[in-house]
Amino acid sequence: MTTGVARPERAGAPTPLDRATILSTAVALVDAHGLAALNMRALARELGVGTMSLYHHVPNKDALLDGIVEVLNEEIEIPDLESGSWDERARRMARSLRAVALAHPNCVPLLVTRPFSTAAALRPCEAAFQVLEEAGLGPDRAIVTLRTFVAYVLGFVMMESAGFLSGVGPDRDPEELLELGLPHLAVIASHLADRDINADFDAGLHLVELGLLSWLASGARPAGG
Repeated sequence: MTTGVARPERAGAPTPLDRATILSTAVALVDAHGLAALNMRALARELGVGTMSLYHHVPNKDALLDGIVEVLNEEIEIPDLESGSWDERARRMARSLRAVALAHPNCVPLLVTRPFSTAAALRPCEAAFQVLEEAGLGPDRAIVTLRTFVAYVLGFVMMESAGFLSGVGPDRDPEELLELGLPHLAVIASHLADRDINADFDAGLHLVELGLLSWLASGARPAGG
């Protein structure tokens, strides 16, 4: 059965089966049909190979899921150390993480539930901690800061993808909201039309940065640190 997932080009000689091809096809399958559709048999069918041939490259489904995390992390831009100040590079990485998550919304749950188990998957974390070290953060603060930035980005993407507040949009009658006893949402509804979601993301990111800068200036230690 054809699922509509893009398969590797097979013009001429068949494309050799390798780990990279398997993982890219797995990402495409999840993008198209969700995580529930991913299993070894479905993946083999997309690749046009026997199921057992996959196990030479990915030993089990856990390795496959971890490989998808690796593919997504490899798509995150890691700015060159000479390309602007630390805060500019931090913003670029945050925006890149959002772009990757928006390109693969069905894969986002894996980014928060699967371990980063390979060097390739860990490189964005290494780059982020290098940026935070340049900002003057020690290990304790860097851990809290990175978790906060990632939580903001992925949380924003999940709400964005789910259409958060779409039920209180400009098509919703403010009078109806008032009758429901929701006066603040009645006011907000008129402000949701034609919003620039990228500007909203950057505004939230700026709030996170302001909190970080205030924290640095205060000299306070993280709770429990």
